[in-house]
Amino acid sequence: MLAVVSMVFFIVARIDAEAWSSNGFIGFSLAYVTLAPLSKSEPIATVLRYSKTPDSSFSQSIAARLKILLLPLVLGLALMFTIHLIFGENGILQQIGGFLPALLGGLFILWAIAQGRFFGLATMNAIKVPHEGESSMDGYSPIPSLIMTSTLVVVMTFAVAEGLRFFLNSGQFSLWPYLISFAVYGLCIYVSWEQRRNASMHSATHTVARKWFWATQLFITWHVLSIFRSVDSASNDTLIFVEELFLMIITVFLAIWALTSKGEGTQSTLFTRENALFWGVAFGYAYAGSVAMITSVMDDVRTVLIGGHILVVATVMWSQRTMLEAKTIRINNDRGIVESLEELEIHDKGEEPQSESKTVSNPPGDSEPKESSNIETEESIGDPVDWNQTPETLGDSLDWEDEIELLD
Repeated sequence: MLAVVSMVFFIVARIDAEAWSSNGFIGFSLAYVTLAPLSKSEPIATVLRYSKTPDSSFSQSIAARLKILLLPLVLGLALMFTIHLIFGENGILQQIGGFLPALLGGLFILWAIAQGRFFGLATMNAIKVPHEGESSMDGYSPIPSLIMTSTLVVVMTFAVAEGLRFFLNSGQFSLWPYLISFAVYGLCIYVSWEQRRNASMHSATHTVARKWFWATQLFITWHVLSIFRSVDSASNDTLIFVEELFLMIITVFLAIWALTSKGEGTQSTLFTRENALFWGVAFGYAYAGSVAMITSVMDDVRTVLIGGHILVVATVMWSQRTMLEAKTIRINNDRGIVESLEELEIHDKGEEPQSESKTVSNPPGDSEPKESSNIETEESIGDPVDWNQTPETLGDSLDWEDEIELLD
């Protein structure tokens, strides 16, 4: 439904109805934002979720599957008309309503940064940390990882550049995509070299860093090639829109994956496994609305999309520093706690530690040994107390019959 509704609103925006299109994207995004916390309620959860029965086939379950779309669809349409009544031509805030399409398009910058962040979180949480490993004083060699990543960059560049050239049946072979991809790859190595070095000091962190750099570098290369295609005049707007729509769908899945993962940080009470789907779809409508407004309202669409791709590349590149450093510190701290627990000696409660007895030698001439340590005090905390005894007060020891001379 996300893809179908987005395409419908995109067509509406292309026929010079940007206001209705922006109201629709905002309404459906707010609908899923509203349903996210409400999905914890049992009555609403039964309406929003489909329970599969073992006896029913796919054709028999179509009606039950479509039932879970009714409430979001009705709520989205209701919010769309409500926004139109408030911000429309005759609405109370009609002055603000004229800026909604441009404002929604401008949020593309924010969604681009969120796309890069979601990808970093999702891929980092998907990598399994080895339970065992060994430390290295000099660090493990980065050469095999660099060679493997370079190979993946070449394969990605070849698949995208030459694949599009083959399907479009236009253009000639160009060396520029490969040069640009490796230039950005070299910049990524330079920016994150210190974090790579720290991660290579242990085999567990080295393994996580190696796999994560493979995923992030492929994602960066994809966006770098998208920038190149946007600059290239041979690419058409339809291909760019299809790619942005595909990126939107991937970003929604990555957002849901990142929100449902518990591998990083503390568990959020707002974003849970039960409502992460609604937050992800809400983000998808907002992202699609930004792309639709950019392609319909703004004249120079490619420049804005290039700016969005640059932001994604910069976000993921910066995440290669910050997220890897945080992950390395966390793995090292967890490993230190485990090693401390393994070295800890736990005694049974019934077994008392035996103290070493010290023998005191008697001086010459003494026939009997001296008792050295078993000295009992006359009074202790546990002795009985005579509660009827009159307590001693100040002045009890004074003789009041003595004459006291007072001096003037």
